[in-house]
Order: sequence, then structure tokens, then C-alpha cells
Amino acid sequence: MILRNDSLKDSPVRKIESILAKLTLIVASLALAFALVEAAANYWLWNIATTDDFNLLASVNQINERYGESYHVIDHGGRVRSYSPHHYLGYVPAPDFENADRHHNHLGFRGGPISAEKPAGDYRIVAVGGSTTYSVHTEDDRDSYPHLLGEHLRASGFSDVEVINAGVPGYTSYHNFMNVAFRVLPLQPDLIILYQGFNDIDARFVYPHSRYRGDNSGAEAPSIAHQFMPAIWEYSTALRILGIRAGYISSHGDLDLIGNRSADGNFALDFKRQVNRGTYPSGIYKELSAEQMLNGNPPIHFERNLLNTVSIAASNEVDILLVTMAMSIDFHERTQSAKSRFYTNEVFISAMAQHNEITRRIAESTGAAIFDLAAAFPDSPALFTDGLHMNADGNRARAQLIGDFVISEFLSPE
Repeated sequence: MILRNDSLKDSPVRKIESILAKLTLIVASLALAFALVEAAANYWLWNIATTDDFNLLASVNQINERYGESYHVIDHGGRVRSYSPHHYLGYVPAPDFENADRHHNHLGFRGGPISAEKPAGDYRIVAVGGSTTYSVHTEDDRDSYPHLLGEHLRASGFSDVEVINAGVPGYTSYHNFMNVAFRVLPLQPDLIILYQGFNDIDARFVYPHSRYRGDNSGAEAPSIAHQFMPAIWEYSTALRILGIRAGYISSHGDLDLIGNRSADGNFALDFKRQVNRGTYPSGIYKELSAEQMLNGNPPIHFERNLLNTVSIAASNEVDILLVTMAMSIDFHERTQSAKSRFYTNEVFISAMAQHNEITRRIAESTGAAIFDLAAAFPDSPALFTDGLHMNADGNRARAQLIGDFVISEFLSPE
């Protein structure tokens, strides 16, 4: 008798083999499709994407491959920045960085070469602050506010005046106190101009309130490694691009890669993302509004840090000029610029007004000089890029206003 194979077609073994074969085909097809998508994403990133898109969406390794390991940090505007890790400050501008018209000198300050020792007969001014002093939205060093301040003073007849840009994006009053102590005072300045306040708002977005501490440990936590280890799926160019575009992950060029990372109780970034996406209030802010969070964390540490900075300057016989921060309050409404939403949000405007008032009060109590730029500066969107940071025209107007005050209070013969 001859047995037919047809009798085995519906056997359990054959069914399992058939299912496995189909699954293998599906998996192989999906893998091939993903490989093609991944190849297309990599081709687009390297050959078609604009420089800003590449800087925003590339991985750490891809950024390093294009720019070299010392040029791996990207700011929020997508422009290449170079920062070096620092044992006290988290990060500082990398010395000897050059990218088109943007430079860091050998001491890690934005601009051209300077000598560590003040030249005999010079009057040395050091501008201290965050991104607004560094002037992040001007690619040419010559359009930065400290450079324009120096030009204005020299054009006014003070040829022996030197202005150094010691601004560092992201720096708060915590950073600036240490920056003055460890990096600015060794330059032997005659005058320090301190322009700060906005970044300290982030340090107050801490909950529970018991985490709001004088050492800022509630808002920042030390990075364990020199560079972060991304989630495994972020190694895929396609998935990483989708994640960054959707706002679920940060760009691999974020400053947090080499500086301190946000602590678990820091909700500043959550608030900014919600404001920019139009989803506020959600998450923790359904239970506790942003105003309530900040009210529970009053700016006592900003006040102490500012007072200590004034004191350390005075104890080293260095003049200090406090400058209140100017903003274009209605920038978003008048320009419909999406990137300005959180800068000109009423929560930030109110908090910035608090910090400016503290600056005025400390100047009055200590006798430190103060220039109220917030009151003097025109609220013109044409001078700003996002309501807080200024463009070249804004920096020039700021430099002239501050420069005229410096001339009248520090440089005039009387």
C-alpha cells in the first residue's frame, strides 16, 4: 500500500512549520523595511538635511564625526557650540574654539585673544551673565553685546578700555558667583557688569518644596559620566529623529550632556514644553500651578547669590555694575513666534520682574551701581529674537545705553 503525503498536510507539526515560515517572512520583511528606512534617514541626515537640522537630530557620535570631539554641543537654535566640562561649573566655553565668525580665545571666553594679565594702563571690564551676555543669537563675535560695548566706549574717546565677554549660556546666579570667583577675578578687572536673572527661574521649578535648597541640588544633579548613555532605540537615526521631532527626547547636543543634569524634582522643562505645545496644564501642573510652584520657592537663593557676588567683588576692590534684564513682553503676541512662547509667558514675565526688583534692592542696600535696563530699553520686537535674547541691533542699543552709564559713573574724569 502506498501512503500519500497529503495526509500529513494538516498535521500539527506542518501547521507550526507553516506559521514559523510566515512569521520568519514577516520579520524579515519588517527588518528589510526598517533597514531601508534607516538607510534613507541616514542618507537624508548626512546629505540633504540643513546644518541646523543635522545639529538638532544627529547622535553624539554623528556630531563628533562631523565636527570632532570638542565640538559636540548644540544650542537650542541648532547652532554648533563648543563647551568643555568643568569640575566646579559643570561646563565652560571650550578654549580655542572657532566656527565661522564665532570664536573662544585660549582662556575660554567668547571673542578674540586676550592676555591673562591685564595690560598696564588698561581699564578692563568683564561682562558676566548667561546666554544673553554671551549673545547666542548672533553668529559674529562683533555683534555680541560685550564687543559692541567695547566699541562704543572706544568710539567715545576711551581707547584704553577692554571689554571681555564672560557670559556662558545657561549660567544662573549659582554659576556666575563661581564664575566671578574662579575665572573672572584672576583677570584683574576694574569693573564687572552683571546681567542675569532669567535662568534662575528654572532653578525655582522644584517640587516638593523641601527640595528647593541653597546649593541648587533640587534642580541640578551631577552627571555620572562625561557623556550620557542614550536609550538603545535612540541609536537608530530614524527613531531618534521621530523622538526629537515629537518632543519625547532631547537633542543629543543638549548642554546637559556635559554639564549637570536636571534633578528628578525639577519641572522647569516640563512647563516649557507644555507651554510650547499648548498642553499646559498637564502632569503635575494639574495639581499645582506653575505660579503656585514658584510662590512656594521664592527667589531667596537668587538674592543670596547676587549679594555674595557683590560682596566678593567689593572684597577684591573691584567695582560692580548690576543691570536689570530687559524683555519684549508682548513679543509672541506681536510676532506670533512659536519659539518665544515660554519666554514671554506671564509666569516667566512675573518671575523676571521679581528678580529685577531684587537686583534693585541689593544695589540700594549695598551701594552697588545699578543701571535699570529693564526700564530704559525699548520694548520693540525688532530688537529681539524671542522676547529675551537680542539680535545685533538690540545688542547695539543695549551696549550704547550701558556704555553711556559706564562713562558717566566710572570713566568720566570727575
